[in-house]
Amino acid sequence: MKGARLIPLALVLGLALALAQDGKALYGQHCASCHGAEGQGIPGAIPPLAGNPRVQDEAYVVKAVREGLSGPLEVGGVTYQGVMPPLPQVSEAEARAIARYLQGLGGAPAQAAPAPQVQGDPALGRALYLGQKALQNGGAPCQACHTVAGVGFFGGGALGKDLTDAAKRLGGEAGLAALLENPAFPVMREAYKGKPLTKEEASAIAAFLAQVSQEAPRPASLYLGRFLVAGLLVLALLLLYQAILWQLRPRSLAERIRAQLRR
Repeated sequence: MKGARLIPLALVLGLALALAQDGKALYGQHCASCHGAEGQGIPGAIPPLAGNPRVQDEAYVVKAVREGLSGPLEVGGVTYQGVMPPLPQVSEAEARAIARYLQGLGGAPAQAAPAPQVQGDPALGRALYLGQKALQNGGAPCQACHTVAGVGFFGGGALGKDLTDAAKRLGGEAGLAALLENPAFPVMREAYKGKPLTKEEASAIAAFLAQVSQEAPRPASLYLGRFLVAGLLVLALLLLYQAILWQLRPRSLAERIRAQLRR
């Protein structure tokens, strides 16, 4: 009887260990790039999870993972203003496994490492953003889906959000670099599947976006002027097209007769 009682206990312990291992792997896949391998976060940009009392609420963690979260959020006396994007690709069961892993970290908050010094080149980042320099692994330039105020003649694509204030929303330069290396947004993950940004590219684009977020807003007249020039260019092309069609049209009988008389 004693041995029979020990078997279910061993099964429960084995299941708990398996769930913890799954949670750790899932955390590493979906969370560690921003929150750190030990849940230490990025000082002033991304809150720590180790020792964070909020992670003891499993429902809170599941909702944050699957629906996202935005500041202001205070952890350990520090206020964070960033935005955590939702991760709908993480199932509820997987989110619960992540929550259980975080609860297991316990103890005092992990010692936050110094904020990473992202030494990206904003000039290179601008060229990569616009597609003036190709990404090493063949990914599409950011401007194909996004806009940044005053950057690029035609503005950019409309599929993604405007990135003018992305650095303020997504944890500054360090937070952006982490997100670019391991995208949390489903559409971006799919777009760069098998074509990830290199560390240098992510740092450069993050530096460029951080620089843009600190610049003064562009006046509306700048965009009006660009649209006017673009409209005039399109009109000129249409007139040229019409002129070519006119020259290539079949001539009428009267026109042919007049042409013969001129000879």
